[in-house]
Amino acid sequence: VYSFGIILYEVYSRKDPYEGEDYHEVLKLVANPNVNKRPGIPASMPHSMKGLMEECLHALPNKRPTFGNIDQRVRDLDVEMVEPEETHLSLQTRKDRRVLYDVFPPKIADSLREGKKVEPESRELVTIFFSDVVGFTEISSKLSPLKISDMLDRMYTRFDELSRRHDVFKVETIGDAYMAVTNLVKDQPDHTVRIANFAIDAIRAANETPIDIENLSLGCVEIRVGFHSGSVVANVVGRVNPRYCLFGDTVNTASRMESNSETNRIHCSEKSANLLYRQCPEMPLVCRGVIPIKGKGQMQTFWVNEEACRRTTMTNVGSFSSSNISVASSSNQSCLSQQARPKRGETKRLRRLSIKTPIDAALGKSCVRPITASV
Repeated sequence: VYSFGIILYEVYSRKDPYEGEDYHEVLKLVANPNVNKRPGIPASMPHSMKGLMEECLHALPNKRPTFGNIDQRVRDLDVEMVEPEETHLSLQTRKDRRVLYDVFPPKIADSLREGKKVEPESRELVTIFFSDVVGFTEISSKLSPLKISDMLDRMYTRFDELSRRHDVFKVETIGDAYMAVTNLVKDQPDHTVRIANFAIDAIRAANETPIDIENLSLGCVEIRVGFHSGSVVANVVGRVNPRYCLFGDTVNTASRMESNSETNRIHCSEKSANLLYRQCPEMPLVCRGVIPIKGKGQMQTFWVNEEACRRTTMTNVGSFSSSNISVASSSNQSCLSQQARPKRGETKRLRRLSIKTPIDAALGKSCVRPITASV
């Protein structure tokens, strides 16, 4: 038992007892009941083990615990209670750091951890994603707050997994709204197509999320999505519970794209549509036309057509300008690298393409849209 006490010292101190001392003198002092020399308690030893070590090294053998008693006491402890205190602190520090780096971009997290002031950062071109839950007010009136939070947690957990897969930075969630961005924390030449692919998968994930897992008759979540590309300023706001915020008209426009979207559809601005085509000509786009956008006036906007993404027989059509529309598809694979554009001067003939939207499908009819393609 005495030897076990010495072993405890060695485990937590990582060194030999009485290191650097003359062992002959040490043995005399250890055996002397008036001195009762013992190794000091290691600073890293947790409180739960200090008492056990002291009892094992007691001067009177009959005061020392039996191995049966030691075994029972150790079994009653969990892992964290027997870890060295600095290791436990290190684990907690790593947990805190992981949370910090999940909430803030790495460069911002580094500054906050070091206590430095975070300077505003401007980016000339990012793509911002917004989504919200269709009928959230009605759902909230039917379910308890606990079930609402559970529904959002299940859906946002899926979104967070997708954000890592598509390398999209999650900015924040506000109630039923989810905000994400690309080309902000690092350079991403394919930032718009990353958001488009993330949006397609987010709709699919939402549609697989039951509103209430205890009442499946309520169905699954439906969302609407919108995104826009432009310049922003990013900064950390506040000292207590600091928030990473994006500022600029791009944020407002992206939010308007979402609020003017439709159930399970992806709505984007003309600027994003042009970027999307340049980055991935295969991504299907359908011109929605010119619509009034609150605070923005009349804007030409586009649908990123999820249904068309699933088709493998759709005809490829060329590029578009502000007055021309491109609808292109190949397979359901994501396009993550810039593709070659048609040679200048190439012209493709006018085509008519029948696209059945989710709303049209519900009505049992197709919406036939003229598709003009020229370069």
